[in-house]
Amino acid sequence: MNLENMTVAIENYGYWIILITLFCGVVGIPAPEETFLVLIGMLTAQHHLLLIWTVICAFMGSLSGMLTAYMAGRYLGIPFLNKYGRYLKITSEHWEKASTQFRRYGTLTILFGLFIPGVRQLAPYIAGTSRYPFPVYVAYSIIGSALWAISYIFVGFYIGDQIPIQYFPWLGVAALVLFIGAIFIKKKSLKGGSRA
Repeated sequence: MNLENMTVAIENYGYWIILITLFCGVVGIPAPEETFLVLIGMLTAQHHLLLIWTVICAFMGSLSGMLTAYMAGRYLGIPFLNKYGRYLKITSEHWEKASTQFRRYGTLTILFGLFIPGVRQLAPYIAGTSRYPFPVYVAYSIIGSALWAISYIFVGFYIGDQIPIQYFPWLGVAALVLFIGAIFIKKKSLKGGSRA
């Protein structure tokens, strides 16, 4: 989904598209969550959307996705994920890695896992299959969803007045180049360190 399509969808469907997009992204259906959150923040800064409704819908989309995925993990369990995980981009490698991290950092994973692609999609299912206490999960999910939605929306809100919206895709390209460069530098430093 490109910038123009996202903008048209928001204009046509309003705040519902915010809730649905973030719900889909959290449960594992591919969606451009971070980009989308920054974009709606920019649209809010340019008075195309109201800030309060944007934040509420983003928060509700994220939270409802986390609760749905938790329930699927808890009541449908591993057999469900083995059967349908590939449609949600959940591989056994990702599952094992995320399960290990969840066992070590359960609370932090729920609070901050939304900020990490892959973990965002897997953590709620893992919490459900591991029978993480539901009231505690809900409390941390509320805090995590609020932190995630508000932080990205406010980044977009801040730059929304500074940068014309037509330059937004170039910000994505710049971020991708920086990300690839950081990975390249990290791999080079690891190779250099292993030779020593």
